[in-house]
Amino acid sequence: MTEVKTNQNGGKRAGAGRPKGSSNKLRVTDFFNGEERDQLIMEAKLLAFGDGNSKPDKEMIKFLWEQLYGKATMKIAGDDTLDPLKVIQIIKNGDSTN
Repeated sequence: MTEVKTNQNGGKRAGAGRPKGSSNKLRVTDFFNGEERDQLIMEAKLLAFGDGNSKPDKEMIKFLWEQLYGKATMKIAGDDTLDPLKVIQIIKNGDSTN
């Protein structure tokens, strides 16, 4: 029978990896200057709401909404902890004290 050797340096190590709070996530500002960013925003608004010659793009509206407010909360089957009316009330009032 052949003995299987494992790598001694594998696995989780203390202090390894990216420091907490650091990020190398790309941002829009990394690729566009202020004027280009404003133009991009205007183009997205035109796509979302239409311009008289074109109809509003529902997918663009959904995309912009999720970028501004995050994805909508969805109730999972069997999960009775979320009360949709309470979630709507929190969003409407802007707090969770009610």
